[in-house]
Amino acid sequence: MFGVACCGKEPMNQFESICCENVIRSRKQGNTFIDKCCGNQTLAYDQTCCQGIVHNIPNGECCGSVAFSRTNTKALCCDGSLNLNAEPGSACCGTIPFDGGIRESCCAGQVYLKDIYDGCCPIPDSNPLSYNPYNSKRQICCDLPIQKIGNTKCCYLRNSNGTFIPKSFDYSTSCCAYPYIEITQKTNNACITPQ
Repeated sequence: MFGVACCGKEPMNQFESICCENVIRSRKQGNTFIDKCCGNQTLAYDQTCCQGIVHNIPNGECCGSVAFSRTNTKALCCDGSLNLNAEPGSACCGTIPFDGGIRESCCAGQVYLKDIYDGCCPIPDSNPLSYNPYNSKRQICCDLPIQKIGNTKCCYLRNSNGTFIPKSFDYSTSCCAYPYIEITQKTNNACITPQ
C-alpha cells in the first residue's frame, strides 16, 4: 500500500507519522510538519539535535550532547566541554579556554602564565604521553626541565641496550658527539670525534 511502512514491527502511515528509532511519532506538531528525528524523538526546524538529545535552540552548534547558539561569541567548545565565558580569540587547552599564547601557555591541559612557564617538556616512556611545563629562559628540556646554568645544553647518550639517556652538559667546554656514548671535553676549543 502507498504511504504505509513498518516502524519496528508496527505498521504506520508515512504521511501522518515518522519512525524514530522504532518509535512511531506524529509528524504534525502544532503548525509544524516534522521530517527529522533526533534519537527516538522528533526534531523541528527550530531545534538542534546533539547526540540524540533535542535542544530548543534553532540552528545551534553541538558540544558533546549540549547545544549552544552559533551567534554566542563567548561560547567555546573544548574537548566536549562547553565554556560560555570565553574571551573572543580564545583557544582550547584540553577542556579549558586560554588566550592562545599571548599571555598564557598551555601544557598537558593546564593553563599557565607565560612568565612562569612558556614551554612543554615531554616525559619519556609515559603512556599516555605526559608533559611537564618549563620556563625556556631559565630551564632546558632534557627529559625533565632542568635549570640552565651558564651554557647548558642537553645530550642524549646511547646506553649499552640501545636506549638513550638524557645528560646535561656545558657546551662551551664539553662535546656531545658521535657515537654519543659519553660527554667529552673539548680539545683546543673543538670537538674531536673519538676513533
